This record gives sequence, C-alpha cells and structure tokens, in this order.
Amino acid sequence: MQGYELVSSILSYVFTTIIYIFIFAVVGLVYLDIKKMNTKENETKDGGKKTIPVEDEDFAILRTVKSRMAVALKMNAAYRISGKGVVVGRGKKCDIIVNDMYLSAAQFQIWSEDGKWYIRDMDSKNGTYLNGSRLKKIKQLKTGCEIAFGELKFLFEEED
Repeated sequence: MQGYELVSSILSYVFTTIIYIFIFAVVGLVYLDIKKMNTKENETKDGGKKTIPVEDEDFAILRTVKSRMAVALKMNAAYRISGKGVVVGRGKKCDIIVNDMYLSAAQFQIWSEDGKWYIRDMDSKNGTYLNGSRLKKIKQLKTGCEIAFGELKFLFEEED
C-alpha cells in the first residue's frame, strides 16, 4: 500500500509542476503578443528595422449612438480606430462588421492623413450621411461629427 501512496504523491507533484509551467508559458505568450500589438516596425533608410511605439500613430473613437437598432445588432458602445483606417459594412472583410441586411458590404471608410481624419462613402446603395448630409465626396472629420447609415449613428471623436 505504501508504494502506491508514494507513487501517487510523486505523480501529484509532477502534474502540479507541469500545470504551473503550462500556465507560466501561456502568460508569457500573452505578454509577448500584447507587447507586439503595442509596437510597429518601420524600415530605416539603410534597410534595417526600427520599432516605433504605437503612441506615435493617430487614433480616434467611433461611439455608437444608442438606439433600438444598435441594441438589436449588438453593437459595441465604442470602437477605437487607428490612423491606418477602418472600413465599416456588413462584409466579412470589414474592420467593423454590422450585420444589417440594408447596409452595403462596404459602407464607408475612415482614415487619418497628416493628423487629419477623413471619411468617404464606398459607393453604398443607401448612402452614408455626415451631420445630416449625404456623403458624395471625401470629407474631413472633426470631433463631434455624426455619421449615420441605415438606422445606425456613430459620433466621431479624435484622441489626443
């Protein structure tokens, strides 16, 4: 009997150690993944790479105006967007996907250029509206602009 108890105790310690090693490995991978997300690499003139903190990039927020439709579509309260831009629509390749059958696959695009934010309609069938007017060409966005499409509305905010 004592032999089984000894083997059982040893195996218990071995499995506990393996579980702790696994947990530390997962935490380490998550840390590295988060660290990688917070930096981007740019090539230098000599072909090397330098790492630039993400804080150098422009960011903005699209806040969902609460409505029955926003709740029904399970929209997030806010979406943080980078200067690279986002495409909003119901298509699977969009950065912000809105599952509303009345929207175009790609409804509109927002991006930053030289510290200024811009929006353009992507030839959507039902149109995108900026502060009540239908978008027909590229327009500059400012904090407080209202973007409407279908029965949904977003408020645009620049981050400092």
